[in-house]
Amino acid sequence: MKITKEVNNRKVTLKLEGNFTYTQRKPFQEMLKSVAVDGVDQIVIDLSQVAFLDSAALGLLMISHRQLQAEKRTLSLAYPQPTVRQIIELANLHKTIPLIETDAPSMAKKSA
Repeated sequence: MKITKEVNNRKVTLKLEGNFTYTQRKPFQEMLKSVAVDGVDQIVIDLSQVAFLDSAALGLLMISHRQLQAEKRTLSLAYPQPTVRQIIELANLHKTIPLIETDAPSMAKKSA
């Protein structure tokens, strides 16, 4: 899995590409830890290029959410593909971690 980071003021977007499974937990945790020390308030996990995530990834997202919440930071999941969205909903993760469906505000800015 490839992880790229985009910083915008106090918000960081981590764009994941590939399958998010148990074997990718360490690179994900290291990237999350590195952005958490940058004075970031909001972390968005862009799932638009993730085709599959397993139970270990779901657990890691929940743990990360709770840790960030304790630090008064937010974690959001963005743009999941239908299969990934279904996995998130089956695990009821969308009831705990905010889910961003579209990038409407950015689209409006680009067309203006």
